[in-house]
Amino acid sequence: MGTAIVARRGCGVRRTALWLGVLLWVSGCASIPSSLRNLDRGCSQGNSASCVSLGSSFYEGKDPSGGHIDLDYAKARQAFTAGCKRDDAASCQRLGTMLDKGEGGERDKVLAVELWRHSCELGDGIACSKTAESYMSGSVGIKNSDIAFAYAKTGCELRDERSCALWKKLGGTPRLLTAPAGSELGSLIAACEQQNDSRACFTVGERFDKGDGAEQNKEKAAASYRFACQKGDMRGCHNLGVMMINAEGIPADRPGGLLLLNKSCDSGQRASCDQMVRLLTVLCGRNDGDACTILGRLYIKGEKGLETSVTKGLEYLRRGCSAGDKDGCDDVKRLGL
Repeated sequence: MGTAIVARRGCGVRRTALWLGVLLWVSGCASIPSSLRNLDRGCSQGNSASCVSLGSSFYEGKDPSGGHIDLDYAKARQAFTAGCKRDDAASCQRLGTMLDKGEGGERDKVLAVELWRHSCELGDGIACSKTAESYMSGSVGIKNSDIAFAYAKTGCELRDERSCALWKKLGGTPRLLTAPAGSELGSLIAACEQQNDSRACFTVGERFDKGDGAEQNKEKAAASYRFACQKGDMRGCHNLGVMMINAEGIPADRPGGLLLLNKSCDSGQRASCDQMVRLLTVLCGRNDGDACTILGRLYIKGEKGLETSVTKGLEYLRRGCSAGDKDGCDDVKRLGL
């Protein structure tokens, strides 16, 4: 089933699919302090930095200048939700923490971990350590040291000290990508790590992925693609997403892989759109209601490279409804067909 996230409908709460980033932002459930109105306006207009600042203000009880405001965890949760919808790593991490503690609404530890996982993939090291700890302790009903190892390693590579400590505890040895000094591969690695060159990171990933000029190493390939993705190269997001779905060198993470394919697709990578649609079609064929509903919506809107087809869209929505997905049933009723 698709990963869910808390979002607003009016002043109530609903859940919808995080792994395609479908969220609502509804401002104005109550008055906003004058010192936060610019942040509120910016957040409602799509500025993720405004969302995380707005959420932090309500959570901490002070505006950005240090002035006192009333604590309001519900509004903080709403602002972090809006930021997370726009793939702001800090917003997702903080929203997950609020859900884990039950602050500002219902408590949902499983959903909290899903948010931390998403935040980790977006580059938040703190979220990586929280994800790793959850799988180490089994606090969400799943105890898996291999998955914990993978997320702790990712966080350590993002320079998060807690993640490095967890990785070491699980038997890992923090290390960077290495190659002989002065070699072409060594120069590419240096450009990736020291010069923030996303293309170099992607090329390093390809070298390790294919064994071209380096030993074939899927784990190093995945790490390099992750660096490329985090630095803005959508080809890295695509390749990492595929590796996460197929468990190539890293533990399987289908929702996380779909998120990355969706991100790459939205940036104009047609191959990512095609890959995502193929996977959703397979999942729908396996009676995954969320996947069927999402396909139905995509056909109706003609998105992700699909033709606009109300007939096909309605067919998939009905399949989603039959498989038990409430959103699919609601969409069928709303269309009145």
